[in-house]
Amino acid sequence: MRRRQLWFSCVLLCFGCAGPLKEFYPGTFLPEQRIYQNKPIGFSLAYRGNWDITTDPNRMKAHRKFARELHHTGAELLFIGFTVEKTQGTRCIVSNLNETNWEYAEQIQLINRAQIDSDNGLTNDTIGTLPMVRWEYSKDEFRFVEFFFAVDTYNLRVAFWTKPLLYGKFLPVYKEIMGTLALSDKH
Repeated sequence: MRRRQLWFSCVLLCFGCAGPLKEFYPGTFLPEQRIYQNKPIGFSLAYRGNWDITTDPNRMKAHRKFARELHHTGAELLFIGFTVEKTQGTRCIVSNLNETNWEYAEQIQLINRAQIDSDNGLTNDTIGTLPMVRWEYSKDEFRFVEFFFAVDTYNLRVAFWTKPLLYGKFLPVYKEIMGTLALSDKH
């Protein structure tokens, strides 16, 4: 009996406590400038307004499980954040798939189909000079917009969400934020 308890304790210790997540593509958020930059991939985004953005998956608290799930598929949650009053959210996910924006967006749309309440479809878009695919949908009483784009072989998706009442007022702001997307040399 004691031997079985010891074995069970070892299993819990090994599998019950997951170790820290290693970042494939570490980025930083500079709160004073409100800029997220990712040097390994080679891009940055400037956020308008007062956002609290977390880049370390080990400090994402409620979203750590989601970050770990992405990790197991080879994707990475680069950041997640909220406005200080918690009325809006944002996140960025990267996968090194070397797909077109449209192919990547269709795959994500298909994977998430069962969890979406209302799907407004995919739209080709160009923000600044960068071609993107935009996906608008509703889920769990929130309106979402995701922007799919590629940097080299990396497929990225930046999402924003808020309550339906605020969505129409902030969609232009989300597009403006995406318009600050700057590509840079990898370091």
